[in-house]
Order: sequence, then structure tokens, then C-alpha cells
Amino acid sequence: MSSIEIKCCIKENSVMKKNRLKIIKCFVLLFAFFWIALFSLFVSMEIQFLDQEEEQKLKEGKQFWEWQSPHGPLAMHYVEKGIGSDHLLFLHGFRSHSFTWRALLDPLAEAGFHVWAIDLIGYGLSDKPVEDVYSADLFVQQINAFMKAKGINQAHIIGNSMGGGLALLLALLDPGPIRSLMLLSALGYPLETSFSLTIGKHIAHIWPAFMNPTMVRFGLKQIVYHADKISDEQVDAYSLPYRFPGGVKASLLTLEKFDNQHLIDMQPKYSKLKMPTLIIWGKYDSLLPIAHYEKFNQDFPHAEKLLINNCGHLPQEEAPEQVLNAILKFLKSS
Repeated sequence: MSSIEIKCCIKENSVMKKNRLKIIKCFVLLFAFFWIALFSLFVSMEIQFLDQEEEQKLKEGKQFWEWQSPHGPLAMHYVEKGIGSDHLLFLHGFRSHSFTWRALLDPLAEAGFHVWAIDLIGYGLSDKPVEDVYSADLFVQQINAFMKAKGINQAHIIGNSMGGGLALLLALLDPGPIRSLMLLSALGYPLETSFSLTIGKHIAHIWPAFMNPTMVRFGLKQIVYHADKISDEQVDAYSLPYRFPGGVKASLLTLEKFDNQHLIDMQPKYSKLKMPTLIIWGKYDSLLPIAHYEKFNQDFPHAEKLLINNCGHLPQEEAPEQVLNAILKFLKSS
């Protein structure tokens, strides 16, 4: 056998080995999903859906804006603090909502900023249509329409996780209204866990099992550094949207719309973004690992950066004082 034939055989064996590993990984993930769902169904309490009276009571005193969306009128919940034209707009991540920014809003308003935190359609207290409408394009349309309606001509945009990805997309589509970007453990690059997400897109029949309080607590513990510090308040807040009609469906439809190719297409355009940028990351982020932070460092060499030790995927909740100080310092300099 020639040396060329030997090399070909080695290469073929290597490819076969990788394919076998992928198949094994597939079965392991499917097995894990099955048992997690089964565990959830048998040992955790079911989702306690709200009746109309409970819904109305929860929404009393809250701020809402009616968006005339391409899919009809949709009520959008938002939080507004402070006054003036120095606007800060907060964008939450997947399976999150405006609650995640609670430690930052008042201090930033007291520092003289006009602060806005929105619930994307399908999340928090915003309407949750059951149609298959959840996409980055819809969220961008929503944000732009909200800014126009509220007279926000320019704003500093702050986003965590999926919200960071939306902040980047907003800036790429129209950088004019974006005074600066603050990206906290932001989605900006293809996910190495895309295989898991692909599996997730095909578990619609057991998806509700992942939305009850027991599994919400379990999920939160997986993405923070100090799992023992997850509070009942957090579990209740992140479980609440799934108690509304359409809440469970909204997160599933968002997941089904996720496409790594969209992020692949965005990356080469990052060099066009010239606005001041702050990148904050949890050193032990298991959802978007530090490799993503390093990619941001390469694509945004002039950005200010903060890597927080003993912190996971939610810096604004795990290290609010450090995040607040970094934001104030950044805004003062920019």
C-alpha cells in the first residue's frame, strides 16, 4: 500500500470516527432531554396559568404602549425612569424580560439618564401572539417603532444575550440613532451549542415541561456562577410570563426561528460600527463562553472591556454594582 493510500485510509477513519461521535452525542442529548422532561413532569408542579382577573391585576399600574404591528395591534410593556433627552434603552435576552435590569434602572435615572427597559413581544408582560411571528426582524421593527413613538431620536443601547444581538443588528441596520453600544454577554457569534438548539427545535410536545418553576430554577442555576444564590424572587419573575396565554409558545417559536447563519452573516460587518462600545462578560459564562468575549475583543479592538470574575451569563444580576460602575464610567467618557 502506497503512502498516499495510507493517508487516505487514515483520513477516512478520522471522518468515520467524527461521525460516530456525532451520532453518540445525538443519542446522549436525546436521552438527557427525555429524562429531564420526564423528571419535570413527575416531580415538579405544573404551570399555574392565570385567569383574566389575575392578568388584569398584575398589569395594573404598569406602563404599556400599543404597537400597530404588521400582525395587528400588540400591547408592549415597558419601564420608564428619569427624564430628559439622554436616553438609555435596555434589551433583555431569550426567556428573560425587563425584570433582569431591576438593579440598574433607578441608579442610572438618578444619575441623570432617561431610562427605558422594554419587554419584547412574547416576553414579560407584553402581548404574546400565538402566530409564528417571533424573529429578529420583528423585534427590530418593534424597537424602532417604540423609539419613534416615544421621541427617542438617539439612545445608548444596552443588551444582554439575545438583547445584545438585537443591539448589534439595530446598529448595523441604522447606526444613526445609536449613540453607543453596551453589550453584556451578548449574542454576536454562532453558538457552538447549535446542535443542542437544533434538538430543542423538535421537542415542541414536551417544551411546556421546561417552563414550570422547578425547571426555571434549574435553568437559572445552569447559567450563573453562584447557583445557590438564585432567589425565589428570580424564579417567580422568570416563571411568570409562562403563566400567560401564549407565553410558552412564544419562547418555543423564538427558538425555532434561531439561525446561526444570521450571526455568521453579521460578523464581517462589525468593523463598520464606529460608535463607542462597552463589552462586559462573566468569566464563567457557560452559555456564551469566554471564547465569544475574545472574538468581540478582536472585532471591536477599541471597545472598553470588563471581564467579571466569579460571574456567569447574567452580569447585571450577578454583579450589579460592578456593571453599574462600568456603565457610568463608560457613559461619562463617551
